[in-house]
Amino acid sequence: QSTWDVREADTPLGKGKTKAVPKRSFPTFRGGPTLEVPQFNPDAIATPNTCARVQAVQRAQPASAVGKKVFQFLRSSWDAKTQTFRYRNQPAEAAQLAIDILQLCTEATRLFEAEPMYLKLPADIFVIGDVHGNYADVWYFMTQLLLFGDIELTPYAFLALGDYVDRGEHSLECVLLFLALKCISPATFFMLRGNHEDPSINGDLDTYGDDCFRAQCDIALGAEQGPLVWNAVNGAFRQLPLAALIDDRIFCSHGGIPRYYGEPEDDDRIELLNSPDFPRFRSLFEPLDMAALGKERTERFWVAAFDLMWSDPSDEDSGMNEYGFGRNDRGNCIITFSELAVNLFLDTHGYELMFRAHQEKSDGLKVSKAAQCLTIFSTSNYQGHGNGAGVVYVGSNGRVKL
Repeated sequence: QSTWDVREADTPLGKGKTKAVPKRSFPTFRGGPTLEVPQFNPDAIATPNTCARVQAVQRAQPASAVGKKVFQFLRSSWDAKTQTFRYRNQPAEAAQLAIDILQLCTEATRLFEAEPMYLKLPADIFVIGDVHGNYADVWYFMTQLLLFGDIELTPYAFLALGDYVDRGEHSLECVLLFLALKCISPATFFMLRGNHEDPSINGDLDTYGDDCFRAQCDIALGAEQGPLVWNAVNGAFRQLPLAALIDDRIFCSHGGIPRYYGEPEDDDRIELLNSPDFPRFRSLFEPLDMAALGKERTERFWVAAFDLMWSDPSDEDSGMNEYGFGRNDRGNCIITFSELAVNLFLDTHGYELMFRAHQEKSDGLKVSKAAQCLTIFSTSNYQGHGNGAGVVYVGSNGRVKL
C-alpha cells in the first residue's frame, strides 16, 4: 500500500473522518528492518486535551526555526545503511548548510551566554557522555529517547557532558545535532564543555589528521566555508557551562573535580564555580588576560576549568597527596583524584554522587570510588577498540538507571 488509512475519531480533525497519510521510511539501525510508518502530525493522534497542552507550550516557547531546519536536514540526509550523509556529495546542499550553521551558532551562543557556568537541573534527565563524532550511536540513542523524534514532546531533559568532536568521522554532524536540539528546546537540552571543545585541541591537525574537527569542517563544507564554520562552532563552545548539579545531589562535569589543598571548612570550589565573573576562556592553551581579574584570581579560575575538563579518577590510590590528588600520565598539569578526594568533595558540599565522562570504558559505563563516581562513555567501538556505549537516566524518584 502507498498510504495508510488513519481513523481520526474524537480529535481536532473531526469525528469519524478518515485521512490518507503518506508513508515515510525510518532509517535502519544495527541491521534491523526498515519500517514503513505513516508520517503524522501529533494533532492527528492526540486527544483534544493533549493537543491543547502541546500547542500552549509551543506558543509560549516558539521553537527555533533554524534549529528545526538543521535537525530535519540531518535526519533526511543521514543514510543509516552506509552510515554516510548524502549532502556531502551535493555541493549546493553543503553550501546552504554552511549558511544555516552560522545562524545556528549565533543562536546557540546567545543561549549559552545566558546560562551560568554551573547549571542546576532537575530530574527526570538522561546524561550522555563522550560521543567523539560517532553519529550512528548518537542518532541511535536519540531515536530511542526522543518521543516521536521530537524533543518538544519528550517529558524529560538531556545533559551532554562534552567531547562532541574529534576522532570520529562525523564530528560536525554530531555537534550540529546537539546545537539544533539546544536551540529547539533550550529548557530541556543542556551541554557541558569537554577538553575537546577547545580550538587548540579540535584544531590540532598534526595530532588528529583527517579525524580532527577542523579538517572535517573543510572536508564536509569546503576550504572556504569550512574555516568559518569551525570558528563559529568554537565561539559557541567558548560559552558552554563547565559543570551541572542534578537534583541538588549529583555533581556532573566532563573530567572530574577541581583540585583543592586545604581544610574542608575553607573549601570554596563551588563558590568559585558560581562566581558571575568566571571567565569564558576561548582556549586553555592561550596566554591568559590577567588585566580584568588580576593574576591570582584568573589563575584560580583557569585551574578549576582545567581540572573540570581534564582530570581523571586514579586507578590506584597510592601516591596521592594528603588531600587525595596526584599526577596523571596524560600530562604534567593534569591531575588524578582518589576516593579520599571524592569523599571530601561530596561530603563538604552535601552531594551524593558525581557523574563524569572523558575516559573510554569497556561497557560504556563504570562505577568507581566506593560507588560514588560514575564514568559515562557514549560512543561504541572507539578507535576500533570494540567497547560498548551507554547513557544514564536519573529519575525524579531518586533512582539512577544505567
